[in-house]
Amino acid sequence: MNVFYDHTIFQQVYGGISRYFRELIVRLSDEEGVGVHLFMGLFANRYGLENLKNRCKGYWGRPMLPLPRTGRAIRLLNGVMWRFFQAKFAPAGGKGAVYHPTYYDFSGLPKAKVVFTVHDFTHERFPRLFPKGDKTPALKRRAFLSRADALICVSESTKNDLLNFYGPDIKCPVKAIHHGCNDLSALPAPPLSLPDYPYFLFVGPRHEYKNFERLLTALASSADLKNNFGVACFGGTRFSTAEKQCFAEFGLAGKIAYYEGGDGALSVLYKNALALVFPSFYEGFGFPILEAMSCGCPVVASGASSIPEVTGESALLFEPSSAEDLAEQLRKVAFKDDVRTRLIELGKRRCTLFSWNRCLKETLEFYRSL
Repeated sequence: MNVFYDHTIFQQVYGGISRYFRELIVRLSDEEGVGVHLFMGLFANRYGLENLKNRCKGYWGRPMLPLPRTGRAIRLLNGVMWRFFQAKFAPAGGKGAVYHPTYYDFSGLPKAKVVFTVHDFTHERFPRLFPKGDKTPALKRRAFLSRADALICVSESTKNDLLNFYGPDIKCPVKAIHHGCNDLSALPAPPLSLPDYPYFLFVGPRHEYKNFERLLTALASSADLKNNFGVACFGGTRFSTAEKQCFAEFGLAGKIAYYEGGDGALSVLYKNALALVFPSFYEGFGFPILEAMSCGCPVVASGASSIPEVTGESALLFEPSSAEDLAEQLRKVAFKDDVRTRLIELGKRRCTLFSWNRCLKETLEFYRSL
């Protein structure tokens, strides 16, 4: 069986979707009887998939720095080279092959069986957070209703969202296949200057639906939390002037630190945090939850969307609209050693249930079913 992956998501330097495809492709390239064809194009991604080129039946890619105002030119160049790649490795239009686009945009391979992975419905649920004219919902609708031969959802929650938004319009098979857990605990520790105060960890962008301000409100509302603890933020953009002003208004100036980097730095932050706080109103899956558990970091998370499906009974859950509820859970994990110990033990067991090898096995079976 031949499987084709395109370039679209590999303009993402780091991120959940490109990590998902990285883990899938690395394992698939070792499968007997499967020919992986990976077109990364001109890419910015830093997960090292270019090291697989000798294990792929077909490969083309060139790393490049993500330069400003070059996006349109890169997309055009990649589109041209993707057509050349198809002409070389799929002259019959992909007949008998599986094409798994890495995002909702797609082109070519008209005779292949096409599988899309449905990651979330953030654009549909929170349209005001995206630029006017954002094409993602339209791309998804075209992908799901016009081209898909099968759809993979990253959680049962996302599968339910898919059926709620599209209902009877979905005519192809749909299967929920959970992501695996990236165990970051054994990674080499890079030099990292940690906060000089005990901290809660927040990972990822701080968009409105990520509910970061609720964490600030919870800290500021409780004197024992405000006076003793701070927050380390990993990833997303650097703090804006407005955010820094917000920290000062909450009385948290000097208590919020920003970090960026690779998995090694993130692992250090997990291992030294009081807890990962994951207050999001909505997630398709939620990688940081399992990453934290693998590093022995307790998790305090909102009880919304797919999050309880991932955490099970291994995290302290709270109502995402309630700063008071969040503050109560933060106090438990900060001041009760028995609670921390229990969460660490439960988390270690929980993350073993999410295996990338299992994800590959179920995905490969789904490919073959087509």
